[in-house]
Amino acid sequence: MRLSNLLLSILLIIVITGNISAQGVSISEDGADPDGSAMLDIQSSTKGLLIPRVSFVEMYNISNPAVGLLVFCTSFNKFYFYVGGVWKEVGGETDDDWTIDGNDMYSNNSGYIGIGTTNVLPTHKLTIENAIGSNVLRLVGDGTYGENAKINFGDGDYVYIHEVYDDILAIGANNGIGLYSHQDISIQSNYSNINLYTAQGSVAVFDFPTTPEESAILDVSSDSKGMLIPRMTTGQITAINDPADGLQVYNTTEGRIYIFVATDNCWREVSYGTGAIYFQTFENCGDDLTDTRDGQTYATVDINGQCWMAENLNYGTMINTGSYQNNNGIPEKYCLNNSTAFCDELGGLYQWNEMMNYNSTAGGQGICPDGWHVPTDAEWYALENFVDPSINNPNATGWRGNTAGQKLKSSQSGGSYNWANTMGTDDYGFTARPSGYRNTSGYSSGTTQLGTFWTSDYAIDREMYYTYVSVFRSTSATTTMGLGVRCLKD
Repeated sequence: MRLSNLLLSILLIIVITGNISAQGVSISEDGADPDGSAMLDIQSSTKGLLIPRVSFVEMYNISNPAVGLLVFCTSFNKFYFYVGGVWKEVGGETDDDWTIDGNDMYSNNSGYIGIGTTNVLPTHKLTIENAIGSNVLRLVGDGTYGENAKINFGDGDYVYIHEVYDDILAIGANNGIGLYSHQDISIQSNYSNINLYTAQGSVAVFDFPTTPEESAILDVSSDSKGMLIPRMTTGQITAINDPADGLQVYNTTEGRIYIFVATDNCWREVSYGTGAIYFQTFENCGDDLTDTRDGQTYATVDINGQCWMAENLNYGTMINTGSYQNNNGIPEKYCLNNSTAFCDELGGLYQWNEMMNYNSTAGGQGICPDGWHVPTDAEWYALENFVDPSINNPNATGWRGNTAGQKLKSSQSGGSYNWANTMGTDDYGFTARPSGYRNTSGYSSGTTQLGTFWTSDYAIDREMYYTYVSVFRSTSATTTMGLGVRCLKD
C-alpha cells in the first residue's frame, strides 16, 4: 500500500508540474511546454536551480566524471565543469579566468592579483599580504640543497628578502650573482657575524669593474680613494679583549698604525719611512703654506693685494756649490757654505734655468709650489713702488729708492743667519734676510751681508745689502749664479 501511494504521488507531481514529450522535458509551475531547442527546460519566476554541492576534495574524488559535468564547489564558492581531464572554473570574460592546463595554472588577468590582501587592494601584478608572524612565501627547489627554487624579476624598484632567526638565506647561480643599485646597499647583522666565503677565488672591492688579483684573498682597488682601517684612541686599543695576532688599528692619539704581536703580548707601532705626501694647508694670505711636495712650511704676507711668501723657497735636493744644476728631472738647490742649516734658515739658491724649471716664460710657476709662481720684474716693481713711492721708474737699474730696502729687510741682526747690522725695519712683514749667493766660481758669498732674489724675466734680479736702505735692480745677472727665490700667489 505504501509503495502504491509513493508511485501515485510521483505521477501526480509530474502531471501537475511538468509535461513529458518526445521533444523535451519541461519542469514548470504552469505546465508550459519545453523550448523546442531544450531537452530539459526548467521554468520558474520564483525559484532557482540547485545543482550538486561538493567540497574541493569531494569534487576531485568523483569517479569517472563525464565531460561537462557541473558542480558547485563549496570550498571556493564557485561553479566548476569537467573537460579535458581537468576541472575548470566557470567564469566571466576570458581575461578574468584562471586556466588549468595539465599541471600548469595561469591567468590572463590584465589587472592586479592579490593573495591575502584583506586590508588593502593589490598594488602590483602580484601582491602577497599576511599578518605579522605568519608565513608569506616559500620556494622549495627540487635539488639536494633546494636548487631550482627561482624568482625571475624584470624591471622594478627593489627586492626585499627577509629571513628571521633560525634559517639561512642562500642565493646561488651557476654564472655569478650581480647586485646593482643607484642607492646605498646595506648588509646588517645585529646578533651574529657576517661571513664572506670564497673557496677558490678572491673578494674584490673596486670602484670600477675589474678582475681581482689571484694571489689576494681581498683586493681593494681605487684610483680616487683609500682604505680606512679602524681608528681608535690609545685607551680604546688597550681595551680590546683578546686581540688576534696581527690585528691592525690606527691610533688616533699617536697618529700611528699599530699591530698586535701575540708573541710579545703587546701593540707595536708600525715604523714609518722617510717619504711623505703632504697637503697644501694654505687658504688665506697670512696663513702658513705647506708645500705638498716635501712638507716644508712657509709664512705668507699680503702687501697691497699681492700675496708673497714671507721667506725664501727651500725646495729640492742639495748639490755642491762647485757643480752646475742640470735639467735631469730632479729639482736641485745650493746651500750657503754647502750646509743644509743655511738652507733651513735662509732658503735654497738656484741658477735661473733650474729655478724656472727650464721654461723661460715670464710669470711661470718655475720651481714654486702649485698655485704660486716666480714673480715677474713688473710684480717686483709693484711691491717696491708701494713701499717706497720714490721708486717710480720701472726700467731704472742699479740702487733705487730711498727706503724700500730698509722697510723690506728683517729687523733681526747678529749671528750666522741675520744681517750684520740692524738697518732693517721690516715694516710690511716681507722679512728679507741675507740669503747670500753662489758665485760664478762655485763658492758661497754674501753671508750676513747680501740678500738676492730672482725674477722670472730673464737675467733680471733684485738685491739688498746690509748697509743700504735701497734695492738694487740688475737686468744682466749671470744666470749660472745661485740666487734666492720668493714665490708669489697666482
